[in-house]
Amino acid sequence: MIQYMKVLLVLPEINSGCQWNVGLAYLAAVLKRGGHSVGLFEVNDWAADLPRFLAVIKNQQPSLVGLTANSHQFVYVKELAREIKKTADVFIAVGGVHAILKPESFVDETAIDAICVGEGEASFLELADRLAGGREYFDVKNFWFRKGKEMVKNELAPLAGDLDSLPMPDRTIFRYFAEPGKKTPRFIFSRGCPFECTYCCNHALKKIYKGPGGYVRWRSVELALREIEQLKSRYDFNYFKLDDDTFSLNKIWLKEFCEKLIKKNWGLTFECNIRPGTIDEEGTELLKEAGCRMVKIGIEAGNSDLRRRVLSRYFSDEDIIKTFALAKRFGIKTFSFNMIGVPEETSATIADTVKLNQEIRPDFMQVTAFYPYPLTVLGELCSAKGYIGGDSEDSYMEKSALTLPTISRREIERAVRNFKFNVYWAYNKKKALAEIGERLKKRVIKNPVLHQLAKWGYRGARKLSAILRHN
Repeated sequence: MIQYMKVLLVLPEINSGCQWNVGLAYLAAVLKRGGHSVGLFEVNDWAADLPRFLAVIKNQQPSLVGLTANSHQFVYVKELAREIKKTADVFIAVGGVHAILKPESFVDETAIDAICVGEGEASFLELADRLAGGREYFDVKNFWFRKGKEMVKNELAPLAGDLDSLPMPDRTIFRYFAEPGKKTPRFIFSRGCPFECTYCCNHALKKIYKGPGGYVRWRSVELALREIEQLKSRYDFNYFKLDDDTFSLNKIWLKEFCEKLIKKNWGLTFECNIRPGTIDEEGTELLKEAGCRMVKIGIEAGNSDLRRRVLSRYFSDEDIIKTFALAKRFGIKTFSFNMIGVPEETSATIADTVKLNQEIRPDFMQVTAFYPYPLTVLGELCSAKGYIGGDSEDSYMEKSALTLPTISRREIERAVRNFKFNVYWAYNKKKALAEIGERLKKRVIKNPVLHQLAKWGYRGARKLSAILRHN
């Protein structure tokens, strides 16, 4: 008789607020196809959500809990595992990018029974099947297992070669899709990236997977369109986001996708990521005709020497300028990704990034403080040179994790805060002033004293203005 498991997946998203997790969505779909019961708990606010989470563990009594961890969340994952074990005797497995890149960081946490060190779908299903049937599981590939005081470290299974063999990712488990209202869904139709950017996890993952199968893979255009159509029939949306890192690289795939999307005549519009120098006039025109309204382009550093030598981003300023100009010529809005505070960063290189953005005039921007992810080239460099601070694990977006010899942490964080204003001021005063307004609003909301002063009207506003000018 076939036995099935009650599985609870857990998504920690403290200080991140993500809409969904594609890995968990695929994992849920595969487990459900295998007959298992699957639920999800999203931890947004530690203090508020932890008691509710433990109540779910106690009341639902899952047999298997799967926690996902990125490098910003893994400390919370370890604490969650400890709290779960205090509440119930349940098998706990962790996975995600951090577990793959740095599984040893979980070995000392005895509450964790298994660490998934590879792609999770087939291996996690096999683990669930074996646990449900009461069978031995210590030889399941892609996992490290705790066996008494030892860790059984199994070899990697080959990567999923045919992404079309996977079921559609299950978005129904996520709060965002359960709540009423209009949606802006995100899609990912590929896995892997062929480039060697030193700050990104992809080159580290490629080293781990050297040998067991092709690293860069795409789903078929037919299934990609079917997934969009499936969501379109279920949710109210007219705009979607394509999060593939490699969307503009596979020109045959891109052409087929755009041409077939045009024929569908769904009236949908979308945004996607493209890499400087990888798309020509024909490709840009196709994107426009298919409904693309914005392209998001990674610049990261405006200093060409820093970009090439430190980040291994091998394209020129001219490539960037041409790609932005091409999008604008076809009426497609532009979005630039920028990163401040990489090793060897100086006030002069930051100024170069500001100047390049002023020249290309993006409609929107993202700027973040560099974070040294484990096993990446820059992550290992920062660790070896002692650049990483003690509070680095939860650093995100505006906070630098580094103490560099070329620039102070405070200068990095100030540059991140002021970046958008400094860029917009050169060509869009209205947006620049709006950025200042948003920054002040966030500071006032976060600070109870400033918030109260703001409520006191004119007199409070004068005091508030004086405080902000001196900070």
